[in-house]
Amino acid sequence: MNANQLHARVFRTAGEWYADVDDELDPQPDNPVWWGSYPTQPAAIEAACTHLAELQQAS
Repeated sequence: MNANQLHARVFRTAGEWYADVDDELDPQPDNPVWWGSYPTQPAAIEAACTHLAELQQAS
């Protein structure tokens, strides 16, 4: 992973919770670095945090 600043976003739509990770150069939701859908908000937050930690370790 490059030195870009990444951020996670958690949101609910159509009865499902989504999480995605975007970089500062392309923060549009149509092309996230990673995304997933989850049944609960805590699950989405945990998944996003886990993915950010994995990306940090890989760099």
